[in-house]
Amino acid sequence: MSNNQQSSKGLDRRSFMKGAGMTAIAGAAGTVASVAGTTASAQESSSLDIPKLANGKYDFETIYNRVGSNCARWDSPPRNYPGGEFKFGMGVASMDFECAPCITEALQERINHHSWGYLSSTEGLRDGILRWNGERHGVDLAPEMVTISDGVYPGMIAAMRAFVPRGSKLLLSTPAYTGFYSMASAANVEIIDSEMKYVNGRYEIDYDDLEAKMTPDVRAMIVCNPQNPTGNVWTEEELLRVGRLCLEHNIIVLSDEIHSDVIRRGHKYTPFASLPDEAVVNNSVSFNAISKTFNLAAMKNAYYYSKSPVTKGRVDKYHRAELSTLGVVANEAAYNHGAEWFEEANAYMDDTHSYIESYVKQYMPTVGYTKNEGTYMTFLDFSKTMESVGAKEMFASHGKASPEHYFQDWLVHNSGVYLNPGFGYGAGGAGHMRMNIASSRVVIKEVLDAMAAAVNKV
Repeated sequence: MSNNQQSSKGLDRRSFMKGAGMTAIAGAAGTVASVAGTTASAQESSSLDIPKLANGKYDFETIYNRVGSNCARWDSPPRNYPGGEFKFGMGVASMDFECAPCITEALQERINHHSWGYLSSTEGLRDGILRWNGERHGVDLAPEMVTISDGVYPGMIAAMRAFVPRGSKLLLSTPAYTGFYSMASAANVEIIDSEMKYVNGRYEIDYDDLEAKMTPDVRAMIVCNPQNPTGNVWTEEELLRVGRLCLEHNIIVLSDEIHSDVIRRGHKYTPFASLPDEAVVNNSVSFNAISKTFNLAAMKNAYYYSKSPVTKGRVDKYHRAELSTLGVVANEAAYNHGAEWFEEANAYMDDTHSYIESYVKQYMPTVGYTKNEGTYMTFLDFSKTMESVGAKEMFASHGKASPEHYFQDWLVHNSGVYLNPGFGYGAGGAGHMRMNIASSRVVIKEVLDAMAAAVNKV
């Protein structure tokens, strides 16, 4: 069923999977139209045209309504804003697009068989993982190198338990994904931040600081490639330098590559396991999934691998996966039949990044923008706005964890836009907010207009 056919249908708890591709986000989150009054000044000055939808097979422009579907991105934030201030959920890292049709079709076919016992095999899923990595990323993996997991979190936590004894530490280049701190807490591990430098509009690893923090009690380092939230896609040279430093200091590399497919034009993702140094590669474990690629986070499916059987075996000792039948079906379908959908989605998001860059520079001159190389996040610098609204002075008296958390509330109350506070991304996150750009550009423009109206008045 096409989006246009679906648009006439209502959305309720039982039928939201068949729900509408609507012309505005509706329901508990408010409506796009409802903020027209508050964004009028920005809209009048914003002559930047929304890029036209490319002639493709799939529709990413028609808004697919997720409100009321128990969606973390759209249904969780309103609970903190009972007055209806929340309108745009641009925080949680999930796409707003209707999923690849091949996934829904495979799920519907499996649901027609009305029995839900134990799975017999995951060989089809493993074959898809091997083929995807080989054909798309040039990583030649044998089946025995790969362990299927129910998420990157369980695999990473198992690795931390395997390699970082109690009292030891884990190193991380920051700002970096907030979840790493949650994983470390679950594994009872302390993280040491090595803050990156901002050089000529790009985040760069501070190698002097990084090596200085490679003390004997540091047993592992997380490499996030592409880097979330900064959008860096690390080069082979950068990865080799990090890998050789880790090898020299007896530190295992845990490479989180979950955003590896979402790469912008002109950039190339280099898997850590493809580096031209066998010793460096064998000193690593890589973690991945297509949950970001195809928006399948709730299907609980991921994997990790190492080209060293000893290294992988140490992680396996602490790991146990609990897979669901439908998760396996959905992921197999994506691996086998979803490539064309993703190529169009990725091109659409790439154009959206370019649109946001132009908009911010033209209509929000006080907001700092870093040009992304990958991921569907953008890390915006609101430090000037935060200074203007007194975030540093106000956050504690308002019971907030940081100035960024205070600004998160300020932005919702003044624009309706909900972003993730930079405080949670470690050293280097101060003054920043993370924005998810994986939405229709109709929504993106409304969000930018609303933020511009709020930011430009202070």
